[in-house]
Parts: sequence; C-alpha cells; structure tokens
Amino acid sequence: MDRPVAGADATSPRRFLLVTGEASGDLHAAHLVDALRAHGPCEIQGVAGPRLRAAGVECLVRAEDLAVLGFSEIVTRLPRLLATRDRLLEAWQRFRPHAVVLVDYPGFNLRLGPQLKRRGARIFYYIAPQVWAWHPQRARAMAAWVDRLAVVFPFEEPIFRAAGVQVDFVGHPLLDDLAPETSEGAYRDEIGADANARVLGLLPGSRPQEIERHWEPMLGAARALAAGRPDLRVVLALAAGLEAPRRFRHALHGITVVRERTRATQAFATACAVASGTATLETALFGTPLVVVYRTGWLNYAIARRVVTLPRIGLPNIVAERDVVPELIQDRLTPDALAGALARWLDDPAARSACQADLRVVRERLGGPGAAARAAAGLWELAS
Repeated sequence: MDRPVAGADATSPRRFLLVTGEASGDLHAAHLVDALRAHGPCEIQGVAGPRLRAAGVECLVRAEDLAVLGFSEIVTRLPRLLATRDRLLEAWQRFRPHAVVLVDYPGFNLRLGPQLKRRGARIFYYIAPQVWAWHPQRARAMAAWVDRLAVVFPFEEPIFRAAGVQVDFVGHPLLDDLAPETSEGAYRDEIGADANARVLGLLPGSRPQEIERHWEPMLGAARALAAGRPDLRVVLALAAGLEAPRRFRHALHGITVVRERTRATQAFATACAVASGTATLETALFGTPLVVVYRTGWLNYAIARRVVTLPRIGLPNIVAERDVVPELIQDRLTPDALAGALARWLDDPAARSACQADLRVVRERLGGPGAAARAAAGLWELAS
C-alpha cells in the first residue's frame, strides 16, 4: 500500500479527485462541488463533463468521451477506459488528494475504487451504484473499500448498512434543481397548444441508440392517439444536438420537436411516454402520468435478464415499491400497447388524478431538498 494522505489543516485547500462519466452524474457532481466550496478552499481534478468544467474542476479526461450504453459497448470503449484508469491512478499519486469522490458510473468506478483504496485513498461515493438491481453481493464488497457512501434513495440505506458500509441517505439531488425551463403559458405558445389542448410528451432517451430503438413504437402510438383527438398536440422532446432517426423524419408532420424544453414537457404534458432512466423519475416528481418504456439490443437484454433481480425497472415504481405507472419493456413495447396505456390519462380526468395521487408517494419518499449540501458536509468531514 502507498503512503496514506495526511489530514488537512484548517487553512490549506482540500484536494479532491472526482470521477463521473454520465450527463446526470456531471450535473449532480457540479452541485456537490458548489456545496463543497461553501466549506472552504478546494482544488479539484478528475473526469469532468461540461457542468463540472464550468464549475472550475480541472479536467483530466472528458466525461462525455467515456459514456457507455449497455454491455456490448464496453468492448469498443475498453482501451479508452483502461487509459483513463491509468491516468487517474497516476493523478492520485501526483496530486495526493485528501479524498477521492466517485459519482455514480458503477461500471467504471466499482473497479477504480478498490485500486485507489489499495494505494491509501479515502473513498467517498455519491449516488450509489444500483447493486440492489444487479449484484447485491457487491454491497458487501464495497464495505472493504468505501469510507463513506451517500445514497439518494431511502431504501438503499438499510441495504448498504446491513452490508457493513458507512452510509447516509442525503435525499435526491433532483429535488434541488427540478424546474421547467419556462412557464406553462410560454411553453404552450411555443408548441402551438391553447389552454385546453391535451399534450402528449415523447421522451425517447438521451442517446442516439435509445432514440433509434424507441422512436418507431412512440411514433406509431402518437399517430393512433392523434387520429381520434383533434386537439392533441404531440411533442417530441430531444436533447440538444440530437435528431429523430433519419428513416422516420418524413413522418414528423404533425409532431412538434422541441429542444431545451425537456422538463417543461415533463411538467406540462397531459401524459408522457418516457425511456427508462432518470427522466422517468423527473416526470413522476412533476406529477405527470407516464409510461416507462425501454428497448435494447438482444445481447444486452439477454445479459440483463440473467442478472437483474428486481421485478420492475422504472424508478417511480422502484421508489414507490409498487406499480404506480405501467412499464413496457422490450417486446411488450408496441404502438398499440403504448397507445392503450396512454389513452386513459388523455381521456379520463379521474384516471389521471388517480395516477397523480400515486405519484405523490414518490416525492414523499425522496425527502426534501439539500442533497448536495448534506453530501458535501460528509465529504468535507472525511477529508479533514
């Protein structure tokens, strides 16, 4: 084992090595960095996306260059991932941080963390890997190398505590930063919907592969629903820089494409179809009825079926510990099935209100705002 890092004195800057690899992790880590600096001067290096770079983190590797979707993509990205690991191990030796901060990104961080621990690092993990879904035994393994874990779902705390990990539930960071990009009136003006029009939001995912796999059933469902509802405005919410698949662009007539309006679509739509992931939780927190959808390649799905231990994959359902919204996964995701699931919320105000009541449970279970501040306090204490 390498020589451990000495404790910080009261006046010297705290040094942190930070690693994340997804857009959501970059956002939440940037809020953590802002909260951390409220405690005192910091020097922070690591794997950083655009939000972390804007927050002043010295970027050793761009997070967006490491994003991996599914098991099959790991092979093609492996050389870059290994080179990043080596660079971070070298950075730890050179920079001698008071603590290493791992944010989500389990495929990489669960391998990097033990290697840094063997070199004497103090490890703080923010936003726990979802070991409760994939590999429950990894929670026990983490007890050997994680010094402090900050989890964002309340049911995670007893799981990790029973495994011997020092863990704190800090609340979900979405509650600190969940607001539409504009007002409902301005949004409806932008999409050409009057105050009484129904709005169907389509959120096919944040990566080209996800859009390609989800767009056909979403388009088919939207066409079927719009055919009998002349007031229905269908909105496709895309992340900046993304496009609908080329082979479907001819069919976009009658569908409004918006960018930088994802949260406004989640908040103000009558109902949404949302690709599984953080966006489903955001939509649920806005109280908008949704259908969770997901398709992946056959290899990824075959592997997932063997290792996933949960009966449901949608975050709203996992948090609520029951099915508060439908899930249409893989072969069950068809235009007819999706249209049928959405129609009741578009047509029946009582059914919509009942779903909204169920979704309130999700918000209640996630606690209150302040996740980044609570996590930063624990991290600062670890680095002392």
